[in-house]
Amino acid sequence: MINFNTFKVLACVFTFGSICLFTQTASAQKYKTADDTVKLNKEYGEVTLDIAKLKAKLVEEKNKTYGYQTKSTSTAQDAVSSAQYSKQTAATATDGSVSSAKKAMKQAKKANNQANDAKDAKEDQEKNVRKIADLQEKIEKKQAVLTDLDKQRADIMLRLTPAPAPVLPAQPLPAIQVQ
Repeated sequence: MINFNTFKVLACVFTFGSICLFTQTASAQKYKTADDTVKLNKEYGEVTLDIAKLKAKLVEEKNKTYGYQTKSTSTAQDAVSSAQYSKQTAATATDGSVSSAKKAMKQAKKANNQANDAKDAKEDQEKNVRKIADLQEKIEKKQAVLTDLDKQRADIMLRLTPAPAPVLPAQPLPAIQVQ
């Protein structure tokens, strides 16, 4: 059996939840009258334009993705081959010649620079992926705003449309005889 205090708490929670739900849905509509349609249409146009701009940026970033992947792969391969060549040069520089030591040092710096380029290319690729995800999230939010504006427009149009008058027969219907 339910304790009286438990019942009282449940009733309060249910009442409070219902009030919050109904007030939020009723107050969530920004545009309510026919006079607001101009403002609604203006915001609708702005949001649509924002979505178009975000989609253009998204296409641009997606087009950059292939370039970043190619650059990342090629710089990584260059870094590996340069490091191997640097290792070979360093191995031959052990004969004590100053020129071969300088050559080995130069190759080591080149290998280091190419490794840094590979790291930068990988970071650029990851940054591009994050930017694409961010743009997609922004587009989804704008689409939700657009959907909400469509609902508000439909509500306004529903209020503007008069309810059809009930059709009443001109003459009373004849009585039906049951046999």
